[in-house]
Amino acid sequence: MGAFSFYKITMEKWGVIGLAWGDSMASLSVAKEMGVDHIIYIGPYESIATFISNQDFIKSVKYRTYDYDRRYDYIKYFTRMANQLKVEDQLDFIYHEFKLNTICKRNQLVSCQCDWTTTKHTIQLPDDLKINEESKKEAINLLDGLTNYTLIQSQSLHTNKDNAHWPYWNELIDYVIKNDQGRKIVLVGEFPDDDYKLDNVFDLRGKTSTAEVLFHLAELAHLTITVPNSVYHWCNLKNLNAINICHNSFHLCNPFYRMVNSLNCKDVFHKDGLEKAIYWYENQMTRKVEDYSASEFLPKNLYLKQYDLKTKLNDQNLGTLDEIFKKLRNYNWCIYEDFPIQYVWNGLKYIPEETKSVYPSIKLFGEINNIINLFNEKYVNCNRKIELEKDAVVFCKFGNLLLLEKSLPYIKMVCAINYNDNQNIKKIMDQYFYIDPLSTEKVKLYINISDCHKLQE
Repeated sequence: MGAFSFYKITMEKWGVIGLAWGDSMASLSVAKEMGVDHIIYIGPYESIATFISNQDFIKSVKYRTYDYDRRYDYIKYFTRMANQLKVEDQLDFIYHEFKLNTICKRNQLVSCQCDWTTTKHTIQLPDDLKINEESKKEAINLLDGLTNYTLIQSQSLHTNKDNAHWPYWNELIDYVIKNDQGRKIVLVGEFPDDDYKLDNVFDLRGKTSTAEVLFHLAELAHLTITVPNSVYHWCNLKNLNAINICHNSFHLCNPFYRMVNSLNCKDVFHKDGLEKAIYWYENQMTRKVEDYSASEFLPKNLYLKQYDLKTKLNDQNLGTLDEIFKKLRNYNWCIYEDFPIQYVWNGLKYIPEETKSVYPSIKLFGEINNIINLFNEKYVNCNRKIELEKDAVVFCKFGNLLLLEKSLPYIKMVCAINYNDNQNIKKIMDQYFYIDPLSTEKVKLYINISDCHKLQE
């Protein structure tokens, strides 16, 4: 028994996690995926180590720190791991620099750092993260009986400089203070000042002990207006009404943008003006999946390397196909071979009024199964099933239309991409179809001339 116990202890894995709150929370999903329940947190924030230790799926946590002023000397090793760059080399340095030999052997050490590249792990949060009771009590005591309020956190300087913040924060706060329908405005953040000594402003800046207190303040708020940090991630995790005012580093290709899947969380990007923020403030409804534009929907749902994702977002056909899928949402879809998967994925956000089918080619079948399953898991019921139905709209490349020559007279609609000057195909299509006004130079939507059935708007 003694020998067995020793063997078991020596084979335990210790997962290394670093960086700030958001990265650490996402890293816990990697630990769960890998089955690692012993964590070494390295950073200047002891409260993160405490938060990790309080999670039910973690058995033990060891904490190593470094001076906050030297954080950039060490952050680079964790960012390299997050970018999947020579991970074992980074672990070698961390193991010796922080004397982790007192905790485990080197071959027991693994990286649980969240994967910004999504080449190994998807950026996500465990759905069972919890706040400790002491932080909840602190939040309630700070509110001093206040129950009806809007929470605003306008700063986050741990990993972002002040000049990286959205430039219209003061104007937005002034607008909310003047228009918040009798609610109190609770301000939170690290650095208090004297700018908001007003009757309806409750200033808690500099008064909270840990991010967990902010999490509970957000849970109790009518609305949270914040930046893309741990508070916003908590709002996403708990499906809270929130508006995210983005730093210039939080853009459509940021891996953490993909993590936000709550339809109650709305984004205002750094490039957006004050009007977009006021719109979401005035319209605090649950967002609909079909309201996402192609450029918003794809990076949130296609788990690709950042470079590949940028390439797909620059696809000039996306906008046109977005409108075509919307127009054809209540038809069955037949996806022909070589039709790019990002177009199919973008179309799936248009949930029909009743169940419809997607019939993919054999080449796409496995991938479409995967993305429909992911869609259902990430949002709501998709109402798309995979089987062959009659009267399907065909999606294909223009050059493949010759392969469908005998079937074309009986097809209601065809959406063809990569349009070219092939006269044989054009002659066939002109015989049976007219071109819908949504069409562009490279994307053509053909409507069968003999089909009296009108498109449902």
